[in-house]
Amino acid sequence: MTFLSSARATPTTLLVSAAALFALALSGCTATEPTADVTDDATASAAIDLDAVNDDTLFVLGTYDVDGDEILGDVPADQAAVWDRFNELFPAELHPEITMFVAIDVEQSGGTDGAMQPNGVREGETYLALDTTGGVDADVLDRTMIHEFAHLITLREDQIPQDKSTVDACPVYSEIDGCPFDDSYLFAYYTEFWPNFSLDDLEAETEEDKEERYTPEEFVTDYAATIPSEDAAEVFAEWVLADDLPASDSIVEQKLRFFEDYPELVELRDTIREGLFS
Repeated sequence: MTFLSSARATPTTLLVSAAALFALALSGCTATEPTADVTDDATASAAIDLDAVNDDTLFVLGTYDVDGDEILGDVPADQAAVWDRFNELFPAELHPEITMFVAIDVEQSGGTDGAMQPNGVREGETYLALDTTGGVDADVLDRTMIHEFAHLITLREDQIPQDKSTVDACPVYSEIDGCPFDDSYLFAYYTEFWPNFSLDDLEAETEEDKEERYTPEEFVTDYAATIPSEDAAEVFAEWVLADDLPASDSIVEQKLRFFEDYPELVELRDTIREGLFS
């Protein structure tokens, strides 16, 4: 499965600002040579598998295999605490694909505080990367976890097949590796909110084009306007965090009600919120 997703810290939100959110409190690792920039004693001693991470935009502090909700190996307490927090929100049975946790430094990762990506050396496996330095507020990191989990549930193989031959004839926006099934969450989302947008359109866009697309009447954050899959993930995060949903009919408010049509996602939302606010 291909997620290739990352989240920037402290996005510009429409309904749920960071200040308004509730503040909340692997077998062994395959070690490779750490990045040249990793010189701090605490991080240099951690096992770092850069081949598995396969993303030079992330400043990696440690990589750890995970088994369900258990993180394996000798893990610094601050890094283990972030993994434990993720499992408070998302019980292990909800994320069998995640087999590695990657601790990153948000400041040295260009502001990226989370990513969900394929393992570069273990086909079919996924890693979750999160900031473990405390460089972002706890509530912001919680939101990033929800955003990344949205990618996990919307880009699974029962949602999008790993079949590049389906891309060219796809009637909606497609990820590079396949076209969303017509009964998938993203097929419905793209049909309603990105009906005439294609992968070719995305590849032809400039950063200025993406910035100009953002309006608060249509997107929950400016990051949501960059790409359809990020729009869906940002909306999912805002939907989970919102105490009350809007009753009016603007595009952004229609998006915030979209996931209400899926009972299994409403149940998931309740599970996440129980972890957030208990």
